[in-house]
Amino acid sequence: MKLSVQRVLLYYLPLTINVVLATYLAWQLWKLTPSERDSQIFMFSISYGLGGIVVAISGVTAFFHATAQISGPPAYYALSLFNIIVPTILLLVLLYKI
Repeated sequence: MKLSVQRVLLYYLPLTINVVLATYLAWQLWKLTPSERDSQIFMFSISYGLGGIVVAISGVTAFFHATAQISGPPAYYALSLFNIIVPTILLLVLLYKI
């Protein structure tokens, strides 16, 4: 199976960032108290920025899939939508819990 650079940058890199972000946010929510989370606002800012970049890249990719400017299997369209929804929900949960 040959992976193209476009496929890696548009689908698999955002998915990898989502997995790392989900792991970090789960650790933040379940292992740290709110006061400990407040002391790590720098890392929260970085994770929020990464989530925003993933949402932007995946949003553009999903838009191009929806308008049929990128041809490919429907699974890639679903993956780009997944990459939009997951960081948004995780960051909203973290903001709610702070």
